[in-house]
Amino acid sequence: MQKLLNSILRNGTLLLFIFLFGLTLVLISKHQHYQRNKFLALNNMITAPFFTARNQLFSYVKLRGHNQQLLKENQYLLEQLTTSQNSALLLDSLPFKVIPAQVIRNSTQLNYNFITINKGGKDGIQREMGLVTSKGVVGVVNNTNNKVSSVISLLNKSFRINAKLKSSNHFGSLYWEGDSPLKMALSDIPLAANISVGDTIVTGGMSAVFPAEIILGVVSNIEVPINDNYYDLTVSLFEDLTNLNHVYAVVFPTAALIQEMKNGSNNE
Repeated sequence: MQKLLNSILRNGTLLLFIFLFGLTLVLISKHQHYQRNKFLALNNMITAPFFTARNQLFSYVKLRGHNQQLLKENQYLLEQLTTSQNSALLLDSLPFKVIPAQVIRNSTQLNYNFITINKGGKDGIQREMGLVTSKGVVGVVNNTNNKVSSVISLLNKSFRINAKLKSSNHFGSLYWEGDSPLKMALSDIPLAANISVGDTIVTGGMSAVFPAEIILGVVSNIEVPINDNYYDLTVSLFEDLTNLNHVYAVVFPTAALIQEMKNGSNNE
């Protein structure tokens, strides 16, 4: 204590100057508009890195909660959008539901690619459920256990889905030729269809896997083969299938009915 007192007495003049200088700055910042703005700007510049670091720390801690909130919001929006786009197919106003999941494995370099998600039978995932994101189709569940499920990726040369021009009812078949993971081929669109580069392609809804009007991509190239009545179209996908994280399995409320109708027509 004696050393502290001696130090204060020895540096009394300096300490008094620092105290009076600080008091002066406070008084000026309170009563002078220009000086107050300058003082606040200086204070913000000095303290900004500390507040930024603190905010980043708290954001990291809360990141999982934020992600879960976003998943629930996207789930709700997808359900509402899909239901409204397919209202004519629904019986007794049964809405579409989607089950959020996370991709834990995703192959994209093979000819027959598969995806693994972290949801299974105990979460409501079943075989032949369609998998989508807010940007388009991902694939179809082909195998599942209680905890995880395997999905046939859209980037699988054996996989085709029903698709159509959004601006008309011209249907075709969308499939991957094994080249760019961002591009698909669309066949069976007749030359009678009025089509242009940039036209949007959506799901056709003629299956019990994917509802209608799920966006897929846009026409990026048009070719007219010789001696053929159908276009050869290239579609650029909206979704980057090489960079998947969260996906949604579609619970099709009328899937059993549609499948029953298809089986009935095949038996005729």
